Amino acid sequence: MGLLRFSTDYPDALKTTIRLKPEIVGLIVLLIQLSGCATPSERFESSAKSLGLTSIEISGDPFHHRAYLNRTAAQSDIIPLVHVYLDGDGTPWEMNRWIAEDPTPRNPLILHLMAADEEPAILLGRPCYYGLHSTDKCHNSLWTSKRYSTEVVESMATALRKWLTNSKTASVVLIGYSGGGTLATLLAPYFEHTSIVVTVAANLNTRAWSLHHGYLPLDASLNPIDAQPLPAKIKQIHLAGVNDDNVPALIIESFSRRQANAVYLPIDGFDHMCCWADLWPNILKKYITPTDYQPDR
Repeated sequence: MGLLRFSTDYPDALKTTIRLKPEIVGLIVLLIQLSGCATPSERFESSAKSLGLTSIEISGDPFHHRAYLNRTAAQSDIIPLVHVYLDGDGTPWEMNRWIAEDPTPRNPLILHLMAADEEPAILLGRPCYYGLHSTDKCHNSLWTSKRYSTEVVESMATALRKWLTNSKTASVVLIGYSGGGTLATLLAPYFEHTSIVVTVAANLNTRAWSLHHGYLPLDASLNPIDAQPLPAKIKQIHLAGVNDDNVPALIIESFSRRQANAVYLPIDGFDHMCCWADLWPNILKKYITPTDYQPDR
């Protein structure tokens, strides 16, 4: 039989030896090799395909953007209402020391949120994400210091406006996870028909977030909390994990307090990643579906 030995930092008495059949050992080795060969963008693309999402590319200004459509959006010519998903920062840095070659998120949480959505939905990628990091005009500053910069926001707005025009969309719901929530609040004023902004564990005060982690400030980026509050006609839902040590709930609460029509929802037991996919169908039904939405007053 094959032998895999898992050594840990524990005393020798606690080290574990597991005996496996040779074919199981071979399968594990093959899976490790395959996972090492696939790039983050390829793994993300594979996850999107497995969930039935369609990949397209949209030209912004000056960047190109990868987008993913759910079946409802991909099969419709006229879309009165669309849910626009915006992903987190992904992996700007490797091991917090080296700038990543490909910033695409290693965890496809946003895809699982979108796959649970029965409304027409599009995931709009940032410049240089989802396999576009080697394209013209891409520079690693776009996923580090300039990740929320005016040039990023305006290129995303241009790309989304093109898609909305082609699909004859009248109303937009912006839904952002983590840094995608940052971008959702920054993009909302660009679209007259933005009806709802939803953020999940979002970095809504980049200055406070940088101080919390001891990072250099994102001086080349926009900071949502410094912007004018969004118009009262835009309903806002800001979800925070009470146990989130990446984006503390207090950052999200302080932003929400400044807004004219916002609901702050702290969720006990949740952190930055757990367990938003499990909760998402209920959030969609209670707060985001227009016929069900009843803002707290």
